[in-house]
Parts: sequence; structure tokens; C-alpha cells
Amino acid sequence: MSELTSNQLVDPRVICEHSAYPILLLGLALATYWVVQYPQDLALVTTIKAIVTVSVLLSLELVFPLQRRWGPTWRLLLRRDAILLLVNGAVFGLLNYVMVLFALDVAARWQGVASGTPLWLQVIWGLLVFELLQYGVHRSMHLSRSPLTRFLWRTHAIHHLPQQLYLVMHIVFHPVNLLVIRIFVQMAPIWVFGFDPLAVFIYGSIIALHGTVSHLNFDMRLGWANYLFVGPELHRYHHSATSHEALNYGAALSIFDQLFGTFKYTPGCYPTDLGLRTEDGYPGQTQPWQSLLFPFKASL
Repeated sequence: MSELTSNQLVDPRVICEHSAYPILLLGLALATYWVVQYPQDLALVTTIKAIVTVSVLLSLELVFPLQRRWGPTWRLLLRRDAILLLVNGAVFGLLNYVMVLFALDVAARWQGVASGTPLWLQVIWGLLVFELLQYGVHRSMHLSRSPLTRFLWRTHAIHHLPQQLYLVMHIVFHPVNLLVIRIFVQMAPIWVFGFDPLAVFIYGSIIALHGTVSHLNFDMRLGWANYLFVGPELHRYHHSATSHEALNYGAALSIFDQLFGTFKYTPGCYPTDLGLRTEDGYPGQTQPWQSLLFPFKASL
């Protein structure tokens, strides 16, 4: 982390910017410790962890927004987010919950190549496998132009339409995009490798935490941790309206971006503009129904 002046050391905003991430990691560590000691509380701990994390992040975003122009408006919340929340939340929120439970059940029953290996190794293994698959699928959506990846890009493009970044915007996605990631990136490794349920909980919690904070409209500073994990400092560049800087395809880890030359990190800076342009043939960001139909009739 960069050195702080004496004035910054007593500035509430600066204190929150530099302490939020370590505190969230501490909370994750405590939740993990509790589940290791009391495995029967896994579902309860998962629920409490999610509620506390979202509540803390929403509070930080409301009190100390990085850019007010990137925050939500009532027009966006009512004309886009609420509709997508109903479509994705009602249908795929439940499906996602069922799939997570199913994944844990599969992990408990399936004896794959990872079965019997130490817990710490399974956590690292699972995290690396997820991230490598996610990086490959995500990057191909953006850069490859085969018929399949063009279709997948159109399902993913809805997530890049917004010209804002805030916590609730995390729900702006296409159901098909969610299915692809859930089945081929998250579920398949569990089926193939047979990870222990506790390992799935731990590496899944790491992925969930970084996926959640990455869209935050709050200047959360990760410092040196940006060279290992993905946070808002990296991911907001992925949503840049300037194509040559819209990099950082990692979801939780930044190591594959560094390895394959798609890493962009400029401490203390952020993109000028976000989102996709309607003049390039994309739906407007307050046209959720057109966005949901876009993959099936667009020719980009």
C-alpha cells in the first residue's frame, strides 16, 4: 500500500478505503474457521456471511461513493435493475441456490481425482481450475469471433451495457450467460475432481467475495493484493468504454491476466467512461427486454 499522510490517517474515507478489504478477509477467515469447527452450520454461515458482506458494502458505497455519476438512479433501479432482478433473481436466484446445494451434495458423494487430498490443496486446486476455466471462457466471449463465441458475447454484452458500476448492478446479466458459467465453469470441476464440500465452501467464498466487491462504486484499495486477487481497482477497467483498456478478464484471481498479457493496474486511476454504445448496435441500458432478446437476433 502507498504511504499515507497524517491527514489521511484520520480521514474516515481513507481509513475505510484501506481497511475494508482486510476486514472482509478477516470476516471470511472467521466464517471458514467456524465451518471447519462446525460443518453442520455451513448453510447458516453462508447466509449470514452474504447478508453481512452486502450490508457493509452497500453502506460504504452510499457514504463514500467513488464517482456519483457511477451510482444508481431511480430510473435505472426501476426501469432496468428491478426488471432484471425479477427475471434473473426469481428464476435463476433459486436455480443458483439449488445448484450450489447440488454441488456440495455432489462433492460429498463423488470420489474424483481430488478426493482424499489435503483440504488446503483442494482449495488451491479448485480456485485455480475455476479461474483458468473462467478466464478462458470470459476472454473468448470478448475476443473470439466464432459463431458460438459471438453468441456467447451477445449474452455477456448485457453486463457491459451500463455506464455505471455499483453493487446492485451485479444483477445485470443474461440468464444464458449465467447458465454457461454455472454449469461449465463452476459445476463441472466439482463433478470431475470430486472436491470436498468444505473445500468448495472455502474457494467458493473467495470467488464470491471478489466477484461481489469488483463492481463496487467505492474506492476499495487492495494494494499489493491486486497482483493476486481481482477487486474494484482492476475490474472497473474491464468495464471501460475504451476498448484497448477493457482488460482484466479474471474473476477472483489476477494471475492469469498477468500470465497472458491482459493485466491492467494503474493505482489511484480509473476509466473515464464505462459501458457499450448504442450507436454500435447495442440496446440502451434502460431497455432490459430488448437486452434479453438481443442474443437471439443481433448480428454483431
